[in-house]
Amino acid sequence: MNIGDKVRMLRGSEEGVITRFLDKGLIEVEIEDGFPIPVMREEVVVIAKEEADYFRREEAPRTSKPATTREEIKKVKTGQGVYLAFVQFNDKQLSAYFVNATEFDMPYLIGEEANENFKGITAGMVNANNYVKIKDVLVSEFDQWPTLVIQSLFYRNGYYSLREPLTRKMKFKASTFFKSQRQAPLLNKPAFLFQLDEGGAGGKPINPDKVKERIYANTQEQDVANSITFSRPPSQVDLHIEKLTKNYDTMNNNDMVELQIKTFEDALDKAIATGMDEITFIHGVGNGTLRNQIHKKLSKMEGIKYFEDSMKEKFGYGATLVRIK
Repeated sequence: MNIGDKVRMLRGSEEGVITRFLDKGLIEVEIEDGFPIPVMREEVVVIAKEEADYFRREEAPRTSKPATTREEIKKVKTGQGVYLAFVQFNDKQLSAYFVNATEFDMPYLIGEEANENFKGITAGMVNANNYVKIKDVLVSEFDQWPTLVIQSLFYRNGYYSLREPLTRKMKFKASTFFKSQRQAPLLNKPAFLFQLDEGGAGGKPINPDKVKERIYANTQEQDVANSITFSRPPSQVDLHIEKLTKNYDTMNNNDMVELQIKTFEDALDKAIATGMDEITFIHGVGNGTLRNQIHKKLSKMEGIKYFEDSMKEKFGYGATLVRIK
């Protein structure tokens, strides 16, 4: 048995897909509607692919197959690609899937990268037009999600044009992640969806500007993001280093500014993701380095109406108000 195998319960009629192996001979099987249940390995049997093919042939009407229309061809080709899909399990948990909507079989390796260390999560083969569950993640831990690393090859029997290996590193921001909802291919469910082979497998990395262009697409889809609990930042965020860490006396200037900028970016991402109209950052005057870096980043960001110095009577040029579109 392998992760992704379709199985049937020996003492029931349920069918599902193996999503992970547990301790003491238990496996987790995801049945209909994405509900995972633990069962003993000896209580299930793998469903052979030939079985589905056989019954599909038996049930097919004995009539000639009509010619494929141009609209059908276009629809099939539009759905092709390799995707990372996060499906909502409940208001606190998402299930991550690696979706292969191509004509190739794909051996893959998926892991996490944090602090220059790599941790493998899963590896295997996902067949053409199939998918595999990677892991479950908690929305409450979104800020701590490490960088997700995906590597894969494209393979099929016979002659074909060789494609370059797929390698992607995904580090998510709340401001774009929770607005990326679309219908996931093959899963046929609303999901926070990211195409990994945009521009062709092994081509240029995903263009963040193009991702942003898609975040408002599919407005008729169910708004899953609104049902997820995601905390708003305060309307005023104090970036003075002593407010951010107790260990500032052991940090050099570069480390301090790096922490302040990260806090600024995280708070602004959450403000955009949760629909805030404005947020104020108190950065102090100092030598102007932090203020200048913040203003430089704001000037290049989409989703910002404008920004300006704020509360001058109290902070002089030590605070910046950001108005969000």
